[in-house]
Amino acid sequence: MRTCLYCDAQKSEESFSDEHIWPNALGGDFLPRDVWRTDDVCQSCNSLAGVFVDGAFIRSWVGQAELSNGSLEYLAGKGKVTAIPLDYLGPIQDVPLPEGHVADYWAGPCGANIVHIRPDDGDEEWVTYAGGDPRRKRSKAGRAYVALTSTEEFWILVSLESFRQHFRRAERFVVNAELPPNWPFRNLDRADPIQAGDMQTVDAVLNASRDGSRIRTRPAISFDLGNRMLAKLGLGVGYKLLGEAFLRSDYAKTLRWGMREANTEKRRLIPVRGSPLFGGAGLGGAEEILKWPGGWVLMVMIVEGSLGLFIISPSGRSMNVLVCNDQDLIDTLDPNYVDGVVWITVPAAAEAIGPISLPAYLAHQMNTVPSPSLVALAAKRGDRANIPSCRPTGPS
Repeated sequence: MRTCLYCDAQKSEESFSDEHIWPNALGGDFLPRDVWRTDDVCQSCNSLAGVFVDGAFIRSWVGQAELSNGSLEYLAGKGKVTAIPLDYLGPIQDVPLPEGHVADYWAGPCGANIVHIRPDDGDEEWVTYAGGDPRRKRSKAGRAYVALTSTEEFWILVSLESFRQHFRRAERFVVNAELPPNWPFRNLDRADPIQAGDMQTVDAVLNASRDGSRIRTRPAISFDLGNRMLAKLGLGVGYKLLGEAFLRSDYAKTLRWGMREANTEKRRLIPVRGSPLFGGAGLGGAEEILKWPGGWVLMVMIVEGSLGLFIISPSGRSMNVLVCNDQDLIDTLDPNYVDGVVWITVPAAAEAIGPISLPAYLAHQMNTVPSPSLVALAAKRGDRANIPSCRPTGPS
């Protein structure tokens, strides 16, 4: 029997699975296991974290925007067709909809118009979740329609691959191109009654885009964006750096409580110390120096006797969480954490760098002492001018 890090319950060996403390969708697969992954989480908690904790942040309007930030530079660096993240613009308002359905508006490469029509979840739990309840069966994953906006072959293929990868479970339709039957898309058939009904929604969006009219959407943002994920990160990082003794501390129990409490109002009362994205507690402008284009910067540092985790997003926003304030535990840490230790993970480049000392990272960022590994990572970004022009044609 083993004890699960996240639920503190004893379970059999076969109940455990590989858990990314830093979410895989944000580049966790490329970070070293010694800090950012663990086998001490049960499968039930792993699933809970993936959908309700990490997923609530990743699949939010802001999370999707951060994922797409910087992706074009790395696409230019690859110089070949590859998928890039889509931008979520929210549920579409004031358009005809099939009964019992909602429609989400997504922007693809070169401004491709994407409309995802799906059954209404009817549950406020998923209001801030881009694309609705991720647990739905394939039969209820809806129908996604893309209108290409470029005649350039490169951008057509990038748009289609991005569309395919994002909407893996939905039926996928291309509304303004005829594709070979062996491609993983369906050509539009307006004689089909379901597609004809959907196209009333899609046509309204495309007409507004063509006319330059405003398309009304309603993206929702949770007031505590990332709070549950921050509590999970603090718990996981504290365990990996400080061991089982950390889990017996009162604050570790508070972090576990903050991660597991689903009720938003109750979660407000849990004394997890930190600040989520848009929480107002920034780094005094240091984000501009610390941020990495297209990457997530993870910094663990002892500040005024407490161990903290500081995160800078690809756009330069920051969030943080107190990991531990027990001086006896903190004294067991490597002295490097006094100066700060940094990891950078770039999902679009499928690579991570670290650990690297904060002084060394700052020296690189300020062009004082270049780091060879960071220079190599930066070289994976390319010049947008070197990729083909979109040559937009407008939706049709």
